Amino acid sequence: MGVDVKNMSKKELPVSRLTEEQLRSIFMESDINKDGLLSKKELKQAFSRLGALIPAFRAYRGLHHADANHDGVVDKDELDDLIKYAYRLGYKVT
Repeated sequence: MGVDVKNMSKKELPVSRLTEEQLRSIFMESDINKDGLLSKKELKQAFSRLGALIPAFRAYRGLHHADANHDGVVDKDELDDLIKYAYRLGYKVT
């Protein structure tokens, strides 16, 4: 007894919260130069993909929450804190 999404209007489609793994994937795909670091520009792109109203602000706040060593980027050791921050914001799949 599943949901028949083919016959539903866009407004009726089920909306679900992104998982931490989905958020991780979006952030890693936003690493444009593939250096394993997320710059403010790359974070802005990721938050834009997530549907943030003001992606630059979310990138700034994401850096504030995750950049433990204050080097201006999010590295692989800091990525979990960024994901937890984004998860708390409740981005959804639409």
